Amino acid sequence: MNANSPRRAEAGTPPRYPISGGTLFGVVGGPLAWFAQFCAGYALASWPCFPKAQRALVPLAGYDWTWPAMILVLIGGVIVALAAFFVSWRTLQRTQGAQHRRDLINDGGARQPFLALWGVVLGAGFALATLITAVAFVVLPRCAS
Repeated sequence: MNANSPRRAEAGTPPRYPISGGTLFGVVGGPLAWFAQFCAGYALASWPCFPKAQRALVPLAGYDWTWPAMILVLIGGVIVALAAFFVSWRTLQRTQGAQHRRDLINDGGARQPFLALWGVVLGAGFALATLITAVAFVVLPRCAS
């Protein structure tokens, strides 16, 4: 039986509006990308300077690859956050005209535009937050006190 089948309509049950995978990615993609970038960037930035109880003045020899890895992880986080933004933007544009219909709001059909709007906000916001982290990577010295 389909979620919006005629038997459902005869029973007086409102239709279902399931959340698509794209909408879910749009809402959580940006925050998760930022979180992964933040954790990985922090580990890559600090471990070569603090391998033991004492802080090193320069990163340990052989760990020069960590700075380019931090930048690659950062770029990946921005790309995922922007992809979440664009998926949400496309969903919002597709559902924009339907959100003004009163029956959709009463039946729960306004969920897609609502989540798409928050996906746009979160995707753009976390892409910006990740880019602000890039400023810290470039401006602050890694092992300085």
